[in-house]
Amino acid sequence: MTAETRLMTYPFALLSELRDAANDHGYRIGPEEAAGWIFFRSASAPAEIGLAAASPSGPFFLSVMHQGVARTLGAPPVSPCAKGHAAAFVFATRDDLHAGVQAVYQLSVSLPNFPLEKYEKAVAGIGDTEGEGAQKFRIGQNIFRDALMEYWNGRCPMSGICSPDLLRASHMMPWARCETDAQRLDVYNGLLLSALWDAAFDAGLVTFDDDGKVLPSAHLEDAAQEALALNEAPRLALRDDHRPYLAYHRDHVWIRN
Repeated sequence: MTAETRLMTYPFALLSELRDAANDHGYRIGPEEAAGWIFFRSASAPAEIGLAAASPSGPFFLSVMHQGVARTLGAPPVSPCAKGHAAAFVFATRDDLHAGVQAVYQLSVSLPNFPLEKYEKAVAGIGDTEGEGAQKFRIGQNIFRDALMEYWNGRCPMSGICSPDLLRASHMMPWARCETDAQRLDVYNGLLLSALWDAAFDAGLVTFDDDGKVLPSAHLEDAAQEALALNEAPRLALRDDHRPYLAYHRDHVWIRN
């Protein structure tokens, strides 16, 4: 039986199961049903999702309208997706489905367009005086940090630290050197780093290659290398959109020698 047939004939007894998967992770508007898909929307994230299932024990299906999320979500694709959506994905278990919906929500509120739109709405009507410029900067930094907290799941990928008070929003291409607000608010232009990693990255004492491997500067003292646990440092999980910003950091911020 094809995935299309399964999607068209799943039993409606699964509605509460699918509703829980959506509601538990920020999609609380709905459900609406069409062509075997159950659709949900969020008041705080853009674009709807569609859910379906082959049986109470799975597999489960998630259809995504958001183009950026569809390109970024690391899950097995399946065909067909819901009408008007960008892609669909299959999950073997309920837990996998819940994790998939959670990832879609996190990506939806952190990928580039959404933080920029949120910023533009927040600063509408604010002028260009020095004081108002500082206000825009604070608003932008807060939105950027919130987006990175979602994208990196509230965890520094290098140290594993999860305490919000110890995490910093680090720009690869610094805020002042960005040519547009789109670059400043682009989640791919940022890393969520613990305070020491942020200080070292911002000062150009560490950077990363295109495979996510940490590159220390020759100016990074031994005590700092030990504190950062560089010998045990994991590789960053990077996407293609990160790499141009990291290249800028290596060329213009990182202290090579």
